[in-house]
Amino acid sequence: MTTKTIPLTGPINLIGRIGHGSFTVTAKDDITEATITLVARSTDSDIVQRTAVELRGRTLAVATPRQGGVFDLALLGGRRDRDALDATVIVPSGTAMKISTFTADISITGRSGNADVASGSSTIGIEHVDGDLRLRYGNGTAHVARVTGSVEARSGAGNVHFGEIGGALSCGCGTGDLTVSAVHGAVRSRAGSGTASLGAVYGDVDLASGSGAMTIGLPAGTTVRLDVTTGSGRVESDVPVEDAPRGKGRPITVRARTGSGDVRLVRPA
Repeated sequence: MTTKTIPLTGPINLIGRIGHGSFTVTAKDDITEATITLVARSTDSDIVQRTAVELRGRTLAVATPRQGGVFDLALLGGRRDRDALDATVIVPSGTAMKISTFTADISITGRSGNADVASGSSTIGIEHVDGDLRLRYGNGTAHVARVTGSVEARSGAGNVHFGEIGGALSCGCGTGDLTVSAVHGAVRSRAGSGTASLGAVYGDVDLASGSGAMTIGLPAGTTVRLDVTTGSGRVESDVPVEDAPRGKGRPITVRARTGSGDVRLVRPA
């Protein structure tokens, strides 16, 4: 195990890149130093010695060497297991982050700044992004509790769960479920297969899926223009549906299209 402490004189950015293991970030208030702890999972690995930890101007970088090609795929023996690394980083709250891994799980607790998170195959957990979030992964599950800005999410296969999103949401997935507690901006989602559940929406919604049920929460007092289609399924509404809007404000537009699955319009819980 190696622990390194770096004094800070102001806000920083964080860049993290490791292959296998885990990358854990904790953002804390009122600290003036960054702490990085590296632990190799294998006793015969030199991955800790080969991991660079340095502050370049205002950017803190924690990165293992790039291998590339079939060696990163770990098809030729146990290199992946030998080079698994648990990296723990403590930085000030509000730190902007760019983190990428191959199979290493990613955990961010506390309040980060803008975040760009990417992984090949892993579990991703993020507590609070105070800014915009860009999220990309090939396979896995992602849980994000809160984003004050907008979200762009892309995945090949896997479920994604969001709490409250202050801005817009753009989501694309080959197969997987989308769950959002509340989104205050516009929503656009495309999926080959998977359900979509939006607890409460406050902007325009455009959902499309080859197969999967959809649930959309419409807050009381919201005027909505509906365009809903399902090839095989039912359309159900727990809210009044009329030919002409009653409200005087600008209505939001909700478009929902699925090849197979029910579409439900509900009041937020």
